[in-house]
Amino acid sequence: MSLIILANDFPPSTGGIQRYLYELAAALQRRGEELLVIAPDQPGAQDFDASSPVPTVRVPAGNRLQSARALAQAATQSIRRRQPDNPVKATVAGNWWPDGLAAWLVRRRTATPYVVMGYGREMIQTGANPVKWLIQNLIIGGAAGGLAISRYSAQQLQRRGLKAGRLAVIYGGADPSTFEADEHQVAQVQAELNPAGRPVMLTVSRLVQRKGHSQVIAALPQVINQVGPVRYLIVGTGPEEQALRRLADQHKVSQFVEFLGQVDNRKLPALYRAASVFIMPSRDLYGHPIEGLGLVYFEAGLGELPAIGSTTGGIPEAIADGETGLLVNPEEPDQIAAALVRLLSNEDFAAQLGKAARARVLRDFTWDRVAERFQKALEKWGLAEGWPPEAA
Repeated sequence: MSLIILANDFPPSTGGIQRYLYELAAALQRRGEELLVIAPDQPGAQDFDASSPVPTVRVPAGNRLQSARALAQAATQSIRRRQPDNPVKATVAGNWWPDGLAAWLVRRRTATPYVVMGYGREMIQTGANPVKWLIQNLIIGGAAGGLAISRYSAQQLQRRGLKAGRLAVIYGGADPSTFEADEHQVAQVQAELNPAGRPVMLTVSRLVQRKGHSQVIAALPQVINQVGPVRYLIVGTGPEEQALRRLADQHKVSQFVEFLGQVDNRKLPALYRAASVFIMPSRDLYGHPIEGLGLVYFEAGLGELPAIGSTTGGIPEAIADGETGLLVNPEEPDQIAAALVRLLSNEDFAAQLGKAARARVLRDFTWDRVAERFQKALEKWGLAEGWPPEAA
């Protein structure tokens, strides 16, 4: 099969969708899939592409409508250059907008079918704009299928008219080879960040309101009162950093909270291994994206780290409550504190959850398993043999 992935969000820019599309493309290629990624040019793209195994064509960056046109033009040219006996079987829209519009334009020009990736509530957030609503329905309604990162995300696609038979949940993943750390690396991190040997709580995410850092900080006084001094390490950058620092001051826990900023990916595995618990109680805030799944929960799992997450979005699919971690109401700091105390005060229980988390990721949530589910979905929909399938 030959695929073209249209990805307006793609490395070297950072973010969950960027990482998802890159890892998916790399895993598909490892499984023998012939593919091409078309993505906008951006600072650092040339160096990134030179070191990447994923073949990538860059197009001029612009606003979203300009990006859709540029992606569509490049994909159309690539399709028309293919030999008749080796056509492009499908395009993959990395998101419904603007990638989906590009895929829709390509189908109009070349009759190449397309599938749309779905992550969360972006499928139903049109801002009460009737034009955007019509475009979204046109794009999703014209898709040969929808590939969702969780059952929650699949429900959002279904609300836009995709039938259950044209939906597949492929989840997200983590790379076991990337998230390995030896004992020397772990000891270095512990000596640098936690020389007193306190229990360590870890969050790895962009510093935005919906990720729930503020709720963890609000829960810290109760945790410290019950288990003693702890370390709360926050990895990531974002617009909420100063507000979170002020909140830590207000709760008189600043000495227990450390903002590490952006951490080198080579250091992250040791950081996971050195922590006691991973926590990211993402919130469902009006007008904000919801956590469609949460790749960081899988990455923490590879480090045998039990996770605390929330009951929103697709997180209950990433964390098996009571088996690989604990789920809480993110709007209740008392619940967050109770979950933290439960794990930090019972090392055997925390270790049991951490080992189960790693086993579950290795079994079900590696990128190769995600790519396998992706391929099976396209085969089921007849896209491996051409379009339309006889049974459609």
